[in-house]
Amino acid sequence: MRIIFFGSGQFCFPIVKRIWEEFNLLGVVVTKPKPRGRGLKTSLPEVAQWAQRVKVKVYHPEDPNIDAFVREMSQLKPDLFVLSSYGHILSSSLLTVPRLGGINIHPSLLPKYRGAAPIQRTIMAGEEITGITMFFMDEKIDHGEIIFQKELIIEPHDSYGSLLTRLSNLGVEVITGVLKSVESGNYERVEQNEGQKVYASKIRKDEMIINWQNDTKKIFNLIRALAPKPAARTIFRGQELKIIGALPGNKRIDPGTIHIENKSIYVGTNDGSLILKEVKPANRSAISSLDFMNGFRVKEGEVMG
Repeated sequence: MRIIFFGSGQFCFPIVKRIWEEFNLLGVVVTKPKPRGRGLKTSLPEVAQWAQRVKVKVYHPEDPNIDAFVREMSQLKPDLFVLSSYGHILSSSLLTVPRLGGINIHPSLLPKYRGAAPIQRTIMAGEEITGITMFFMDEKIDHGEIIFQKELIIEPHDSYGSLLTRLSNLGVEVITGVLKSVESGNYERVEQNEGQKVYASKIRKDEMIINWQNDTKKIFNLIRALAPKPAARTIFRGQELKIIGALPGNKRIDPGTIHIENKSIYVGTNDGSLILKEVKPANRSAISSLDFMNGFRVKEGEVMG
């Protein structure tokens, strides 16, 4: 089966590799790189660099829906488009190019957590189960008919980083079977229940700031959802401090107030406390809370936020 893949990112990269191993991967389409840094240099995402190394054609149109790109894809005569973590909605004219249509791989149990940040929003909401969904794309965001879903239990201390890896590994396990079922026509289409839809919008900067007046569970889930990057953050001694790892504490402390005990830093919440495990001070690398305590001489009673 001749496949063109659209997308980039940590979640889909291992899945693309499996597609390349099992099928005829004609090309990889990524969003056009933007200039970054002081030199305003552009660089292709990791999946595109890998594709170049294995001699798979890489495309990075500014707009994949323009007529010229649709014609270019048509000339390749693909059987199927596969998409994940791509920055554009594909038009109906582009989706009609492959004879079997286009499949999206999404890291949530649709229709819950449609949109840009499904893994982060799932953890922030305190969900205990997530999964992956594969569906035929239409011109709406994460809206088409489902052909495959599989659940995954969220472990109590899963972070965004660890859950992303586990979901990606699940995708690698199932992608070959799902695509072969599409090739053979041996699958069922199930419409999404619009009454159950939940949108997972992009994380705003103001949402990354810890409000120590919130309860322990809410803050703990925020830290997990944003770790290791972009990371939840607070203010300590007038400087931004990113909290990369923490655990719920068993002490009742005033919100934002620091308590030192057994070489651990507790920070108070509305209904208890959190124990800091890993932090990233401004303009420094991430360090353990013990190194932070010793290096910054953190004192009992100081306040965060």
